[in-house]
Amino acid sequence: MVFHTDGVASTGNIPVDIKELDVDLLSLAAHQFYGPKGASALYLKEGIRIVPLIYGGIQEGGRRAGTENVPAIVGMGKAAELAKAQMNERIEHVKGLRDRLISGALTVENIYLTGHPVNRLPSHASFAVEYIEGEAMLLLLAAKGIYSASGSACSSKALKASPVLLSMGIPSSLAQGSIVFTLGRENSGEDIEYFLSEFRAIIKRLREISPFAKGWAGKEGDKCYTTSPEQRND
Repeated sequence: MVFHTDGVASTGNIPVDIKELDVDLLSLAAHQFYGPKGASALYLKEGIRIVPLIYGGIQEGGRRAGTENVPAIVGMGKAAELAKAQMNERIEHVKGLRDRLISGALTVENIYLTGHPVNRLPSHASFAVEYIEGEAMLLLLAAKGIYSASGSACSSKALKASPVLLSMGIPSSLAQGSIVFTLGRENSGEDIEYFLSEFRAIIKRLREISPFAKGWAGKEGDKCYTTSPEQRND
């Protein structure tokens, strides 16, 4: 059996040790750590052979035909070098902002943190908001200059609940109200305060017009869904 892991979101943002992971293949992308968009890499453990997706040339050891984008490759290498040197500083910066964002967002009634409250990427915060569609939140937030997602970028056009959220025990109706935020080195505490102010107002506005919120009493429940059943109380 050959094991591949998608390391795009983690590589360059948290320490990743190939030997410790003991995977056969790992993919990563430069834009996740401020490198050029479109540059990526695939780690192959020695002895692992793959079938080329593109034939016609011997570039990259015969694994992928086509002229290499040398400037992008060099840019990715430099970005990786900087990410390694600045990793601890970057982690501390975004982790503090993330925790402020999460604690502030959870003051809104009937909003739930998805994923583990601590063991998550330092820049990542995701929620499920009851009685509201994720797409509506995205549009109103974007109008305020706040950009977010309602699922993975890979499935952003698929109008269905995330299978990951469903597997975590989140009801389909609630999973439709998912929203995801990623913070970066340019973000500041002022950004978090601005977001929280606008987010609360947008949630209030959408719930006032939501047909699903009829009779909603603003009841409080568990504030977190995690992948660990023993940590859930749902």
